[in-house]
Amino acid sequence: MCDLRQERKRVTRPYVFSLQSTVRKGVVLLVALAAVASCTANGPLAPQARHSPASPTASSSPTPTPLESPTPSPSPSPITPPSPVAVPAWAALHASCAGSPAAQEAVLKLQGAANPVLADVSNAKSPRTVCGISGGSFQPQLVTQTMISWYATQGNPTTAATSVIAALDLFTGGSSVVATWSGGSIMDGLHAWSPDRGFLAYMASNASSVELHLLSGGGDRVVASLGPVPGRGPDPNQDDAYLAFSPDGAYFALVQTFTSSGDQLQVRRTIDGSLAFSLSKGTMATWGSTGSRLYYRMPNSGLVQVWDSKAGVSQALAKQLSWIRPRADAGDDNIAFTVRDTAGTPHVWLYGHGGRSGGQLPNVRSSPIWLNSTELFYAEEAVCSTNCGIGPAWQPDGKTFTFDVAAQAETASKISQVYSAWPRPGQV
Repeated sequence: MCDLRQERKRVTRPYVFSLQSTVRKGVVLLVALAAVASCTANGPLAPQARHSPASPTASSSPTPTPLESPTPSPSPSPITPPSPVAVPAWAALHASCAGSPAAQEAVLKLQGAANPVLADVSNAKSPRTVCGISGGSFQPQLVTQTMISWYATQGNPTTAATSVIAALDLFTGGSSVVATWSGGSIMDGLHAWSPDRGFLAYMASNASSVELHLLSGGGDRVVASLGPVPGRGPDPNQDDAYLAFSPDGAYFALVQTFTSSGDQLQVRRTIDGSLAFSLSKGTMATWGSTGSRLYYRMPNSGLVQVWDSKAGVSQALAKQLSWIRPRADAGDDNIAFTVRDTAGTPHVWLYGHGGRSGGQLPNVRSSPIWLNSTELFYAEEAVCSTNCGIGPAWQPDGKTFTFDVAAQAETASKISQVYSAWPRPGQV
């Protein structure tokens, strides 16, 4: 693979958004997820975390100095939780497990299957099903080695209705609602857990506003309010909505291009939700594998920058590349991304170890996601017909592959879709 010190770029994966518009009630529940997690090796989730209250911080504040004083990672403190809140039938997922938790896991869907599974992906070329997952057509993500969370809503484009974030222990069957509100508009229910599971950040979106919440054992707070999402067609090469905690747990970032007002890029301190860094424009972001380094690029630009809590802002890649949805692995300091050439043809790139390794991978591929520390999953694309719909002229053709970075080899995959993988950055 080529040296990327002069060719450092990233690309992002396509993102599917729910274009619903609903009205937010602002009702959030702190629940007893200890009842869900008490029998697992991973410990409690957000409702058992406590931190100091902070006033909501407007997202349109001027950009602060990018240099940050060292911020200790917040430590969850146990509290006596209220009773769990039952997941309504319309929002429920269920699991049936025949195996045990694995060191490398992913929630994925196999070719030809109707429902997702929890799979052991220690050998990504041959994923082994551990648990079957059934219920609604949701997007489950792994919170821990044994637990998933997901978003569900009864809302539609014209009517407000109940939205929930729920969690399920796949091995014990215990489940609970984590948060509930009336929502359903674009970005509604986008959520992320801190690496220690003590904090949950989530989006609540309605026809009049979009709110960023931070939930922990200390309560729920609105840390940013943004303008409503105007009606327009999304551009999958430029538009993105990314919400994630830094691997060290000290910060969380919201980077989105949809709201009518408010800074598109916001980095906030986990301890109190206060603003650490912001930009009026920004897209296609990812945290690095360790620490608190946020990579992003400017909309309609190939300029990729990195915000570092210790070093400030700098140019990340020597060469400008309009990367699309970059994603970092869980500890080896590699970032995978997609880049489309002028004809719209996609190629997957790797950016490793600060540009000391990596390069463009062969073949027409897109949408990489890491399954373990050395193997990633991606999709083949082909020129679509005249009915391309929204998006580029090249689109997935149903064929998928895994790529082994260590062996530099590609293998046809039986996986059709990957929802999430464990461990995440910060959990290694």
